[in-house]
Parts: sequence; structure tokens; C-alpha cells
Amino acid sequence: MNMIKIESLKQFDEEIERIRREFNSHSVLLYRGQADSSWKIESSLERIGKEEISCKEYYRYIDKLKPLINPFIKNKFTRKTTQLGYPFKFDEYDEGLWALPEMDYLTYLRHHGFPTPIIDWTESHYIALFFACEDFVNSKTDGKVFVYNEIIHGRLSGTDIPQLRKIGKYVETDKRHFAQQSQYLFPVMFEGEWKLITFKRVIENIANRYDFVEIEVANEAKTAIIKELRRMNINRYTMYLDEDSLIRNFADEFSLANNK
Repeated sequence: MNMIKIESLKQFDEEIERIRREFNSHSVLLYRGQADSSWKIESSLERIGKEEISCKEYYRYIDKLKPLINPFIKNKFTRKTTQLGYPFKFDEYDEGLWALPEMDYLTYLRHHGFPTPIIDWTESHYIALFFACEDFVNSKTDGKVFVYNEIIHGRLSGTDIPQLRKIGKYVETDKRHFAQQSQYLFPVMFEGEWKLITFKRVIENIANRYDFVEIEVANEAKTAIIKELRRMNINRYTMYLDEDSLIRNFADEFSLANNK
């Protein structure tokens, strides 16, 4: 990954424009912001120590949670498992080649904190920058924005090749999905059956071509950047859209007003 460091929103805009010119106009760029530049890109499933799990096992587990979730939500999730198991042929390569099932359910679980294999990205570089700076009040570390270039041509796929799959924006899920202009990447591999694996395992495999650029955000610049993003109506509440984020947004406002 290429590394750049910025110290202002203006410099960030310049770097994004340079990156866009460097990649051709047909590239699909996605962005991810992290508050600590030392953090790796990991799914929440990886962060609990699960580096590999069969899709069959994972889907069987999350499917049984639906009856416990449904009483609390308006749009119910349908239980899929029968006596014959979960109705998807995870042991057939072609079945999972383009999409694994129930992406709407996976993104719902991700947004509400359950460990999933999917990793949040956004179409907006400003939204990614917000997530890199949102800890501005007590931050002691630089932040980071990752830029991902989805190369369509020349990317290989096949059995025993770790690969990234994408869930695009056209998925019905939590309202934060729309607010954050979300798309998602998740690492998988077919090895006799479809398995969920680590992000690191995919990008370190020489059989695939994935382009990433890292933009490090200086810790000292986070407060000034947050002020400018707020003028664009990018703040905690507009990103998370719940009661807790509304009050935290007021707290941010208070902190900024008292940060001379």
C-alpha cells in the first residue's frame, strides 16, 4: 500500500484528486476511515479471533438468531434453516461465485455490532475522513483513510484463491447504510466449500490484484477537519441517526466551542 500524510482538508482534497487522476476514470473507488493509523483493516469477525470459518457453520448460527431479533424490529427476517440444513449449496463453487445469500441480513448484523465478515467502506471520501477524525476530543493518534481501487480486468478468481467480494449500495438494511453511503467488502475463498477468511490473507495473495492507497491524517489536524466537515453536515448524528449520536453530536459541538 502507498502511504501519504495530510495535515488539512485542503491537502486531503488535493490528494484525493491526485489519486483519481492516477487511477483511470473507469475505476471504482471506495474509502474507509479509521481513527488510529496503526489499526489494520479487519472485519469484526476477525477482531474476535475468528480467522477462518465455513459459510455453512456461520450461516447456520446467524439464522437461528432471527426469532430472537424479530420481536424488536419492523421488517422481519425469515428463518431459512430446515431439517435439511441451510438451503444454499456452500460446497459448490458456482453457487457462491457471484453472491452469498442474505446480504441484507449480514449488513443489518454488522451495523448493530454482531461479528460479521463484512468490512464497511463508503463512496464518499469526506465520510471516510470523518471516521478517521471522529475521536478528535481525546485523540492521541493519527487517523487513516484507505482508498480502494476495484480493478475489474486482470483480477483472478477460482478455487483456492482468496478474494474480495463486494456488497453494493442497493441492499435494504439499516438506515445508516444510506446515511454513510455504504458499500462493503468481505474476504472469502473456496476450498472444497465456501469459507470466510481474513482480509490480510486476500491482499497478500499474489494471485489477485487489489490497489490500495493509505492517507494518514495528522492527529493535530483532526479538530480543524471536524469543524469543516460539520459545515458540510457531516457529523455524528447524520452518520449514525440515533438518539445516542444526537447527544454525542451536541457534546462535540460543546467541545469545539471550548477548544480555542
